[in-house]
Amino acid sequence: MTEQPTADSADPGSESARSTGDTRIDSALAALDGLDETPVHEHAAVIEEVHRSLQDALADEDEDG
Repeated sequence: MTEQPTADSADPGSESARSTGDTRIDSALAALDGLDETPVHEHAAVIEEVHRSLQDALADEDEDG
């Protein structure tokens, strides 16, 4: 039996599914959108930058929290 998408499930590639409400997070994740058009040998650098941006955002939350 295959699972059918529900009306509540968002398309993972849709803008609404990717929006977190935090511009720093959304900007970091947006860098992944062009990964398919980026040469494979550049993927690691892009992913490392996204990871660094997400870590910075979390660190800022910890300081504010």
